[in-house]
Amino acid sequence: MLKTSLALAVSLAGFTTTAQAEITWKESYYNPNPMDGDLVLPMPCGGAMTFRKVETPNSDGAIGDVPVLLGEEGDNQPYLNGLRQSYVSGAFSDDGSGSNKGHFYLAKYELAEAQYAVIAEGCPDRAPRKRAFKPVVDLSKLEFEQFAQDYTLWLMKEAADALPKADDTKAYIRLPTEEEWEFAARGGLAVEPAEFRQPFPPLQDGTQTTEYVAHGGTESAGGKLQAVGTLLPNPLGLHDMLGNASEIVSTPFALVRHGRLHGQAGGFVKRGGDARTPLGSMNSATRYEVAPFDLRATDVTRDRYTGARMAIAGLAITSSDQAEDLAKALDEIAALDSRMAAEIAEQDVLEVIDALAKDARNEQTKASLAVIEDTIKRARAERNAQRDQSIRLILNSGTLHCDQAVQAYINALALVPQIEELNDIIAEARENGDLETIQAATEILQEAQQGVRDLENRIDGEIVEYNNLAEGLVKDYSIELLRRQAGFIEDKVRARGDRRASCLITLRNHLAAREAAGFIDSELVKLDFQGIALAAVE
Repeated sequence: MLKTSLALAVSLAGFTTTAQAEITWKESYYNPNPMDGDLVLPMPCGGAMTFRKVETPNSDGAIGDVPVLLGEEGDNQPYLNGLRQSYVSGAFSDDGSGSNKGHFYLAKYELAEAQYAVIAEGCPDRAPRKRAFKPVVDLSKLEFEQFAQDYTLWLMKEAADALPKADDTKAYIRLPTEEEWEFAARGGLAVEPAEFRQPFPPLQDGTQTTEYVAHGGTESAGGKLQAVGTLLPNPLGLHDMLGNASEIVSTPFALVRHGRLHGQAGGFVKRGGDARTPLGSMNSATRYEVAPFDLRATDVTRDRYTGARMAIAGLAITSSDQAEDLAKALDEIAALDSRMAAEIAEQDVLEVIDALAKDARNEQTKASLAVIEDTIKRARAERNAQRDQSIRLILNSGTLHCDQAVQAYINALALVPQIEELNDIIAEARENGDLETIQAATEILQEAQQGVRDLENRIDGEIVEYNNLAEGLVKDYSIELLRRQAGFIEDKVRARGDRRASCLITLRNHLAAREAAGFIDSELVKLDFQGIALAAVE
């Protein structure tokens, strides 16, 4: 029997364990596709459950979240799967504090029969076999929620240090919200915005959808549930988000009403389709309302193709003294930027409202003024979020123009030795009177020289576009705001390579230089791009 200590299994997450939490199940059963960054939590009877981190970084600290557009464009059931704006945020940060929310955890696989059994029924006579790792189905939503509660209590007693921590509070297990589920099913921030909106997450080169989704087609599951982890994962490393078993989420069902959810809470929601669902009827937006009770059977609703997957969540308020920080964060996201004249005028209005409220003797008048003030601040916060997103897109475009100019410089540098060699050949041929070699080498030389000129023209064009972007940013926004947004995208830019990271640093420096000098120095930009190119070829 393979034995894995929890200290080893979760070393990547920096957690410790107790002797009671030793994992003895075969890893190939509970985690058939191990990956860097897996978080493995122990279970009773030597069991384990694997989770993946779902990043939700934001630039607004404890009050920040990530805006996401859920649903599907042009769906023939817009009241069910229609587009709607929503938001998602995790409770946890890499430093363990509650001041910078940055991720949540979602189970890497659907809840398996063996995992459910050791919590709900106790330890079996012998270790579970592979066939016990199909999704557990035929349970009510309440039974899944009871499992989450009992598993959390067991972890708190037997492996408390294994649970992630947010400030002063510990995490707990629950069903994911509908927003968390769809955000993760689409690939979260591991995919580009355009890919996020596609019906299915992007596939690895050379693979087919049937290698990721156990659907109802004869070339796929054909109505049979597969063991967890049988197929390939999505870009976040999550298996069977679509297909195999449908998955119950915690959020009650609501209709979609033109960009938002309707106010009536209905039954419960299942997502993802199952092993019977035709592939053409399944995508990341597909959702179903399920009645909590089966009126014919006079029992709770259960389905032999509906299961669940667990999430690790945390409290929104993570310490007793956080109230002041949260209030401050709310003020900051609705704060004006010194470069925006409209916002300055709006601030004058808020100050007038505040003065009127202080002088008002009638409580109803004070309440009305407070509503007006809150409405203005909420509108500003929403506008600021859109503003920040636009700034980040422009900063990314600036780094792209820089990167393309640098690549053109690198290509031009590669032609220099060829031009020098051709000049030497022509000079030697002239000494020898070799007219044929002179003609042939001259033609190649002219092509190389034209290539350099074309590259120089491209570089000049990229620099013009880059300068225009930088000029517009500094003209419209304060340098403090630009630095904050550049810092927010830094990790994602760095993940695309050292050269792109150097471009972001350079852009940040050019913005500061433009702020100080009052103009963009094109020669400085050109020299800095050349420096990045030279560093790349050394």
